[in-house]
Amino acid sequence: MVNQFSCSLVAAILSHRNKNYQNMKKSITSKLTLKSAIMALIAGIIFFTSCSSDDADEPVVFVIDEGDAAEFVAVVLSVNTYGFSANAIHVSEVVADNMTCGSQSQDSEIIKKTSLDGTVTYNYAFDESYTYSCDVPGGSVTYSFLAEQQLSTASSYVDSDISGIWTVSDIDNSEPSYMLSGIYKQNSDRDLTTDELPSAFITTDLYFTDLKIEKETGYLIGGTSQFELAWRQIDSDGQVFQGTINFSDPEATEVIFTDGGTYVLNMLTGEITKAQ
Repeated sequence: MVNQFSCSLVAAILSHRNKNYQNMKKSITSKLTLKSAIMALIAGIIFFTSCSSDDADEPVVFVIDEGDAAEFVAVVLSVNTYGFSANAIHVSEVVADNMTCGSQSQDSEIIKKTSLDGTVTYNYAFDESYTYSCDVPGGSVTYSFLAEQQLSTASSYVDSDISGIWTVSDIDNSEPSYMLSGIYKQNSDRDLTTDELPSAFITTDLYFTDLKIEKETGYLIGGTSQFELAWRQIDSDGQVFQGTINFSDPEATEVIFTDGGTYVLNMLTGEITKAQ
């Protein structure tokens, strides 16, 4: 009797302990499962954040097209932005008014202007020198300059270093035009106030021989120039565009890209459109 009671008591105790053990095991398992889930969630967040951060750190490289390059060629050339053609007008005026056989001249000046349509504001500071040679039939002036230009529009700010060495000939004859030969180089940092294109470093080189500058107006009315425009962002290889500029009518100058399209530029206003 006693033995039977003892066995029953032991069995009950063991059964109770087993239930407690199973409950404890379930509790521990639940806690471990919850802890594992939390750790997995944290790991996922860290991984996602890390990936997002890596993606954000990668530079976005833009590829510009021929139309974008044409727009900047227009900036380099036009009167509206005190580009190459504005400089040609200035030189023709100095040669006509101030230069005589054997004379030399040096000057420094700062030009601050807003375009007639109010869309462009620029500062143009330059140092220039002229030397008149009498040894060339008709007279010849060697012109060199260094300039700094800051140009602002509604969408961008362009800071440029500009230089050139030119020869102006046919000065003392009855020809209606001067002849202009030389190089024009512009190195620019372009910062944007819109998201259209990224900030970039842009170099533009012009190489020309026997361009015609009309003596009466200073406009470029004849001849051709080769151009090369190189566009580069930080951490990118960049792009290069080349072509020819045909000067004939200042309101319809042709910009022809090698293996590409032809654009028509109004050098007075800076408006450029693709030829049909």
